[in-house]
Amino acid sequence: MTSAIFSSWTFDPWFICVVVTVALLYARGGRGLVGRVSGFPRWRPTCFFSGLAVLTLAVASPIESLGHLLLWVHMVQHWLLIMVVAPLLVLGAPGVPVLRGLPRVIRTTVVGPFLASPAVRRCVGRVLSPAVGWLSLAVVTWTWHTPAFYGAALESPLIHKCEHASFLLGAVLFWWQIVQPWPWKGRWSDGALVVYLLTADVQNTIFSSLIAFSDRVWYANYQSTTVAFGWDPVHDQQFAGAFMWTAGQLVMLPVAVFLILRALGVVGRRAPSTRAAMTRPRARRTVAAPFDLLRVRWIGAGIRTRPVRTTIRWVLVGAALLIVIDGFLGPADGPSNLAGTLPWTHWRGLIVVVLLCGGNFLCMSCPLIAPRNWLRSWWRPRYRWPERLRSKWLAGGLIAAWLICYEAFDLWASPTATAWIIVGYFGAILIVDGLFRGGSFCKWVCPIGQLHMAQSLVAPLTVSVISPSTCETCTGHECIRGSRASDRTSRSVPLRIDVPGCELELFQPAKRGNFDCTFCLDCVDGCPHGNVGIRAATLSSSLSSPAWGSSIGRIASRRDVAALLTLLTWGAFANAAGMTEGWIDTVARGARVLGGINIVIAEALATGAAILVVPACALMIAACVSACASGKSWRETFCLGAHALVPLGAAMWCIHWCFHLVTGASTAIPVMQRAFNDVGIGWFGQPQWAASCCGEIPPWLQPAELVLLQLGLLISGWMVWRSLGRTAHRALAAAIPWWTVAVLLWMCGCWIIIQPMQMRGTASL
Repeated sequence: MTSAIFSSWTFDPWFICVVVTVALLYARGGRGLVGRVSGFPRWRPTCFFSGLAVLTLAVASPIESLGHLLLWVHMVQHWLLIMVVAPLLVLGAPGVPVLRGLPRVIRTTVVGPFLASPAVRRCVGRVLSPAVGWLSLAVVTWTWHTPAFYGAALESPLIHKCEHASFLLGAVLFWWQIVQPWPWKGRWSDGALVVYLLTADVQNTIFSSLIAFSDRVWYANYQSTTVAFGWDPVHDQQFAGAFMWTAGQLVMLPVAVFLILRALGVVGRRAPSTRAAMTRPRARRTVAAPFDLLRVRWIGAGIRTRPVRTTIRWVLVGAALLIVIDGFLGPADGPSNLAGTLPWTHWRGLIVVVLLCGGNFLCMSCPLIAPRNWLRSWWRPRYRWPERLRSKWLAGGLIAAWLICYEAFDLWASPTATAWIIVGYFGAILIVDGLFRGGSFCKWVCPIGQLHMAQSLVAPLTVSVISPSTCETCTGHECIRGSRASDRTSRSVPLRIDVPGCELELFQPAKRGNFDCTFCLDCVDGCPHGNVGIRAATLSSSLSSPAWGSSIGRIASRRDVAALLTLLTWGAFANAAGMTEGWIDTVARGARVLGGINIVIAEALATGAAILVVPACALMIAACVSACASGKSWRETFCLGAHALVPLGAAMWCIHWCFHLVTGASTAIPVMQRAFNDVGIGWFGQPQWAASCCGEIPPWLQPAELVLLQLGLLISGWMVWRSLGRTAHRALAAAIPWWTVAVLLWMCGCWIIIQPMQMRGTASL
């Protein structure tokens, strides 16, 4: 049976006639263009005829017959039509050669006047628009892959031909905008085309993921045919989805990189029309007022008010107190205890959403600050934080210890351990900030604060000045020095408020990004000009700017910061991998290989290797290779590369913690009901412990996770180029080592996402 299929070729006379006719017309019309017209080099006919050859292979070869029996083969056929045939045909610029190849009588009396009609020209212009191109590919992809239309195409040869024709037409319209075949001139810039391409890649990823991760058969036609080849229908479908996903990436991502390089001028691109540039009038730009969250009604008024911020902190102090009490006195079972549920499931999921969608508002509302400020109202610290400890090495060591202990000792499963951690945190800040001036604990010690500040580097908002010129004329600098209410006036304008100024020593006009900024907004209160707000941030300023920044200095020179960011980036993947069955099985096998050592020690060793040894080796190699290519020092390339990988790590933190939030959102309800009943409050009813079990994983979650991880990869790749590639003599050679590291991390993240997961913080694992 198999040999018969592979020996069969579908020679449809109509198809062969169309292909041969188009090839002859193109050859006849292109003969006078090759080598004579600058926009029609010799490689265009090669691309066009290669496209026709691949089209014949996809439609007339045994692939056509096998596509009716195996889903993954049918997906190979669709991929060839969309990702190979269509771009090759468009690269051949077939419009002018095919028209020139027509007989002169037909060209001058029929086709020419028809195409010259104003109505036809307007119609063609609308059809060849970016919106139509993008929608064409999306519509044909989703429509023909719905079970009803897909089944109809398999059962009817005519509908199947219509399906192939629509795939090819939609793909040609899509790739037309990106290739911009001669002599057509594109409407969008290369930067806009990158967005155009990547958003199409996202919808392809979502579609492919839905098929790959579905545990039911979408297309009933394959339930009987796949068995004849020894395939399970579900496995056939999963392989088809995985192929469409990865094969689409192999085409779209390199094209996106090429467009980015062309936008930056690294590779050549078509010069704009001189006539259009001279005749097109310049539009007047209207300078809009800069966005400031503090000037948004209700939200801004609440955030900028000190009593409101203080109230939020004390409310969270009360919540922390309840969690500690329940952790010590409540049930020892984590899913039944506030300390085993709220911190590890709900709080973690919410913080990454707030950090990535807003900014470091978690530090602004930190409950640790409220008792510390109350203590300082009658106890003033005397000492300054030691110079030798003014770096991120101490905080980095505490983060490494936290990640290792979290996995080795299963802290998330122990309410008592969680309660002790919270108590230890409150005690640490009272001791450190009770002895040392400024925000020493927040800036140099707090591991959670470092996580918040690091991940908020990719946040859309930052605390910054509104008008730099206003700061140039300011003489008081109350934003950093602070002021006292008794000082009736400041050095610049009247001011009557008692504020400490920025305790983390951040001078707002020179600040870059969100690192070391806790969003305490003391600078907002202290500025007598009202010139500090919460404004839109840029990734380039936070992750790739060579300019000096207050407190952080230059990002290319802070090895301690780079090491901290590296630890958090790789820690995101190690922390997520720790809840997969593959990781657990690997650690168990490693413990047996090492002579049956304790599983706790094995877990600690594995986590330590994943967050310390592996990244140290990988980044050392990448930094050395990049340094040789760029002419920069090893330290500079390491620091820049570590900053560039932050978006990828932030995406992994968001994927991991939001997974727990989505699957365990209902677990807080019975736990809180139980806690209220324990103190005699029965208003909320008896706990329904069935809700403490993990919920079903929604079908959209894994595709959304893959899209988010892919977005993190693309942003990190862009930051690598901005930091290293564009400033190096050998641009690509300097960026490729870091791109390689980012892709390897992305592949690890994809593996983590598709693995069976432990439902931590719930009643079932």
